[in-house]
Amino acid sequence: MDLAAQPGEVIDGRYQVVRVIGRGSMADVFEAYDQQSQRGVALKILRGQVAKDREAIERLRREAHVQEMISHRNVAAVYGGGATKKNEPYLVVELLQGVSMRKVVQSQGPIDPHYAASYIWQALQGLASAHALGVFHRDLKPANLMLEPSPGPVERVVVIDFGFAALEGGSRLTKVGHVVGSLAYLAPERLEGDPGSASADLYALGVILYELLTGQRPFIADDELKLIEMQLNQAPTPPRSVVPDAKIPPALEEVVMRALSKSPAGRASHAQAMAKEIEAAMAHS
Repeated sequence: MDLAAQPGEVIDGRYQVVRVIGRGSMADVFEAYDQQSQRGVALKILRGQVAKDREAIERLRREAHVQEMISHRNVAAVYGGGATKKNEPYLVVELLQGVSMRKVVQSQGPIDPHYAASYIWQALQGLASAHALGVFHRDLKPANLMLEPSPGPVERVVVIDFGFAALEGGSRLTKVGHVVGSLAYLAPERLEGDPGSASADLYALGVILYELLTGQRPFIADDELKLIEMQLNQAPTPPRSVVPDAKIPPALEEVVMRALSKSPAGRASHAQAMAKEIEAAMAHS
């Protein structure tokens, strides 16, 4: 599979490609140097036939539009976009140096509850800024949360891939309309055809927090239909029962279980409300 660009190539007379840093089924991501602003950036370039797909192009444009509206330290910045000489659309985004939360989960398993709480609290700050603009992520998962080096004791969490991540692998489901996302993190109402909401994003963060605390997702099945049935009808096992020696604060477990409520009405009313629940839980730990 040919790369969308080569090291040393200059895109639009401005962005000099340094190296490839990620390859998906539909896009390549490169580290590049912006000769105009004199800073490192990342280029996301749609590749091959995908670059001609109207829906893929529209989602890329939506991502650019959404993230350009949001200015927050916990959301990846988008600086612009364009098209290569091969007419492959691209985005110019903040160059991140850290690792995805997916890699942390895979390599470490359960992590310290204080770190887990901080990570999700930070993600909620970024989401709150997006939700305030009427923007819902719709594909939150550990791979879309980056942990960036920070001078403080805890890494900076950066939410990435608004609107574009649905193109990049993961299970998808069409039930009523067109529902996209990674199946294990979809709220029950999404599985029933809801297009996505702030509450569904909070559910996804509840799944991620559960995974950080226990080292596993709340629902695990051999096939997608069984997984859907569990998400719709089965109550999750409380995290403290999964890892009784992990010293998870009872109040933090309550936050997780509320976020995983089958009904949106059972969850926090908005992102900052869930963040305050986490603050209160950890203040009592």
